[in-house]
Amino acid sequence: MTDSFLEDLYREMYQKLYAYARVRLRDEQLAQEVTQDIFVLAQEKLGELRKSPNPQGWLVRAMGYAVLHAQRDRQYIEQRTVSLEETQLIATPPEAEDEDLKKRVSPEEWLLLRAVYCDGYSIAEAAQLCGLSLEACRKRLYRCKQRLRREMGCEQKGGKQHVG
Repeated sequence: MTDSFLEDLYREMYQKLYAYARVRLRDEQLAQEVTQDIFVLAQEKLGELRKSPNPQGWLVRAMGYAVLHAQRDRQYIEQRTVSLEETQLIATPPEAEDEDLKKRVSPEEWLLLRAVYCDGYSIAEAAQLCGLSLEACRKRLYRCKQRLRREMGCEQKGGKQHVG
C-alpha cells in the first residue's frame, strides 16, 4: 500500500529541495544523495511529518540541516586527505631528492615531514614527537609544504597541483 501523503510531498518538493542542495553543495551527485536522504528521513518520521502544521517547511528545515552536515563532512574529509601529488612530492623520494629536500627544510621540519609522509605517523603523533601542539604541527606542515611547492616549481591551481 502506498502513502499518497508522502508521494504528493515528493512530487511537490523534490525539485525544490534538490535545487537548494545543488546550489549550496555545488555537487550534483551529493545534492541528489542528500535529497534522497531527506525523503528516507520523511518516511522514517512519517508520523511526525503528518502532525506538522507545515510539512513542506519540515522538509526544508531538514534539508538545511542535511546540507550543513554534508558540507561539514566534506570539509572534514578534505582537511584530512592528502592528494596523490602531495604524496609523490614528499613521500619516499629517491636518495638524491631526499638530500635535496633535507637542504630545503629545517631539521625539525624534516622530522615532521618524514614522520607524517614517510613513516605513517598521524599529525597528532608527529606533534607529540616534536613537542608541538596539534595546531602548531598542522600549521608547520602546511607552511613547509607550501614553501617546498614554491621552491620546487610546483603551484596549486584549483585544488590540483601542477609542475611548472
